Amino acid sequence: FEKIRMGEYFVELDKKFANEYRGSAIDVDIFANNVKSDGQAEHMEELLFKLRRTPHTIHTPDSTHHAAVRGMLDHGEINNLVKILDDRMNYGIFLDEFSAILTLDKLLENGENRAAARCASQLMLQEDESPLPAALGNLACWRYFESGREDPWYYPEEIVVDETPDEVIRVRVKVVPNNYEDDHFDLRDPDKILGKTLIHFNSDNSDVTSRSLLILGHHLYGNTTEVSRLLAEGKEVSETILSTLSNSDNDDVKAVAGSAKSVQVNLDEELLKRCVQLSDSTGQTLIEKQKETYTSWNKQRDAELQRQYELMQRAARVEAISQTKLDLEREEQKLFFFDNLDRYEMEKEEKVVAWRKTLPSTNWNMKNFPMKAYYKKKNDASTGERKLARWEVRDKKKGPPK
Repeated sequence: FEKIRMGEYFVELDKKFANEYRGSAIDVDIFANNVKSDGQAEHMEELLFKLRRTPHTIHTPDSTHHAAVRGMLDHGEINNLVKILDDRMNYGIFLDEFSAILTLDKLLENGENRAAARCASQLMLQEDESPLPAALGNLACWRYFESGREDPWYYPEEIVVDETPDEVIRVRVKVVPNNYEDDHFDLRDPDKILGKTLIHFNSDNSDVTSRSLLILGHHLYGNTTEVSRLLAEGKEVSETILSTLSNSDNDDVKAVAGSAKSVQVNLDEELLKRCVQLSDSTGQTLIEKQKETYTSWNKQRDAELQRQYELMQRAARVEAISQTKLDLEREEQKLFFFDNLDRYEMEKEEKVVAWRKTLPSTNWNMKNFPMKAYYKKKNDASTGERKLARWEVRDKKKGPPK
């Protein structure tokens, strides 16, 4: 990748997408793996957007997802990374186990709790249950909630403001779609997204920390029945969570929260301890697995490049053979022109006859149709017969074909 001139490479790829309406997923993968500046990161985002609109998007290798996430993180494009991950239809980038760990770890270290929580919600949407990413996502969601959610869930540029709220615009459509929401990919309410993410990460309900966050998740999601059921079990719940539930608008939840067993637990320390334990126990295995994955990706990329190179060579050979055949045919026509002159004349006559058959008929009954005298058929004054056309006189002189 070091020999690639990224500026010229981007121009060539952009020309393929813009003018030729085609592009190769392996080309975008190579560009994404070689991003070295903020400008190149923006160019990568543009190429991913254009690739998504071509049939080649189904051939996007797994290394492209990892390279896109890594490139955005390395060059501080946090807002764009969150936007790309959330806009799956237009970019098609998804977190895998390695990129999720890399993303959540770096965002948590930099204090980007909002971005970390939004990236963790992607794991919920993908129903990813990998242990270490789930633990980091759990920590990210809790820190975002504990911070008081001062930063809104969506960035300002993602919020569409209607400049004319009183104006009603009606659009004619063929079919009105059903107003259906699946409570998963259609979720746009920040509280519900955060709540369902906590439910996904703490569904095992194995200890005080998981149980407390599970209750908090159902509370944010608006499932008061499940909150009351979990509290009624009589198990210990974090005092911090119970104080949050005491401010609920639901009287039943308030009553059950007041009678629940509370315990003093530092949720942040417990979640961080869980992350460290998982990192120590599975870290070396993940490193070895990632090395093997990188090696496999490199082999797949080289194999795909070799396949495309062979296809290009084959296409070039086929084109050269076709051009050689055309040149030989032209040369043969020059050398044997006079030998084949009679055949050419016969072919010419056949073509003329076939062409005449394509002309509109002239024997229509147009007695009552007004027509200018110029367009009427002229008759010979001496015989009263129709005057022959010049081509008919010429063919009559030639006689029948020999």
